[in-house]
Amino acid sequence: MQKEAKVGDLILCKRCQQGDIGALEELYKRHKDKVYALAIRLTNNVQDAEDIVQDVFVQVHRKINSFRGDAAFSSWLYRIATNISMSALRQRQRRRKAQTSEYVQAGGHQAQGNDTRLLKPFLEEAIASLPPKSRMVFVLHDVQGFQHQEIAQMLNCSVGTSKSQLHKARSHLRKTLRSRLSLISAMVNVPVGEA
Repeated sequence: MQKEAKVGDLILCKRCQQGDIGALEELYKRHKDKVYALAIRLTNNVQDAEDIVQDVFVQVHRKINSFRGDAAFSSWLYRIATNISMSALRQRQRRRKAQTSEYVQAGGHQAQGNDTRLLKPFLEEAIASLPPKSRMVFVLHDVQGFQHQEIAQMLNCSVGTSKSQLHKARSHLRKTLRSRLSLISAMVNVPVGEA
């Protein structure tokens, strides 16, 4: 089934390269949910994820002629998606730094932004707290199921770097979740076992 999907993607890509907009629409229908799932996991923000999906397929349209078919279309697509997601994360970080700077300069206090975050599942919060590259590798490997070789191609890094980033992500998640569980345990006065 996967092999048939890959062949179907290649045929659709060839048609796109010949100017067939219907083929691009079919690629969009086939892959939009997967791209959205990746984007929401990486950004933890619905609006950003929706924007990323649109940006990804605009880029696919623009760059379809550069797709040679050496690798699976999905690998090429995920590379575009991860690059655009990383860009969105960098922009968000710049906006936060600018907002923080404005609050400090105005002598004001930062709004309590953690209220809504406390309502989110702890795992989602922990994933969102990962550094962008570690989060990217963690989501691609442990959530999306890609192998390190595929991730290395998508992120233009070595397999060793992919493995290292995954190790860092998992260590960070263990530490973060362990401290959260200890905090919850102290609040409700229930002992937490070793994690």
